[in-house]
Amino acid sequence: MYKRLMQMFNATNEMQRMMMDAATFKTRFEQIKADIPKGDGHPVLVLPGFLTDDKYTQSLRDTIEAQGYKTHSWDGGLNTGFNPQTADHLRQRLHEVFEENGGQKVTLVGHSLGGIFARELAREFPDKVRAVVTLGTPAGMVGKPGSSSPMLERLYEMFNPTSEHENIDLQVRGATPPPVPTTAVYSKMDGIVWWESCLNPAAKNVENIEVRSGHLGMVVNVPAVLAVLDRLSQKEGEWKPFNGAKYGANNFPVVPANDELPANPEWTAKTAKSKPLFGTPK
Repeated sequence: MYKRLMQMFNATNEMQRMMMDAATFKTRFEQIKADIPKGDGHPVLVLPGFLTDDKYTQSLRDTIEAQGYKTHSWDGGLNTGFNPQTADHLRQRLHEVFEENGGQKVTLVGHSLGGIFARELAREFPDKVRAVVTLGTPAGMVGKPGSSSPMLERLYEMFNPTSEHENIDLQVRGATPPPVPTTAVYSKMDGIVWWESCLNPAAKNVENIEVRSGHLGMVVNVPAVLAVLDRLSQKEGEWKPFNGAKYGANNFPVVPANDELPANPEWTAKTAKSKPLFGTPK
């Protein structure tokens, strides 16, 4: 009962918390900016969440760009869910960004549903993806009732009456981390997506980072953005787990121990019962 009440409370003040984070972002970020490593110029493709677009992630992209990376928007308009048109666009967009940057691998940063897109692109095109960072992404419960608020689930079903994600094989696939370094940023104060559904299982080059944020405001929440920038700063092939202590212990609560994380279903393409989501670039 307590858990459900807290979820309801967090859901009712999502917008207020986002506005507060947005209003204070510049001042708070300037206080810790000097501690964040500068970027190496590699490409970063930012994917928005459900019913948002590139305007929603503009501030995040600007901050990433200012740190020394080449950012790219998804250019797909309003994200209304996964369908064949979205799959085709995502496949081609990743290929475009990869080619535009001379064949440099691309880091994918996705908010909410955009994080699911990021994980699945990385799974099918690991040769083009350097790493994945998700913000409030319920990848561990793709297509399962109860991974997000009932209102959000009804909205998604309205836009996607025959969702591609609603089969058991894709649920197992979604819960399995992709074969690139993968970071899940989540919040127990999330009022849209239940935080347990955002956790990665224990696996090589995979981690979870907790922040204190609402769902909508993660793209302008200082600790969440700080976690993204820290993960982007790692040299390719030299992944190390996130160390939040160097940025102040109060910003990053202790994450669950490995034995408290969800099991890794270890989905593989060899045992898949569903077709590839994206196919190959044209």
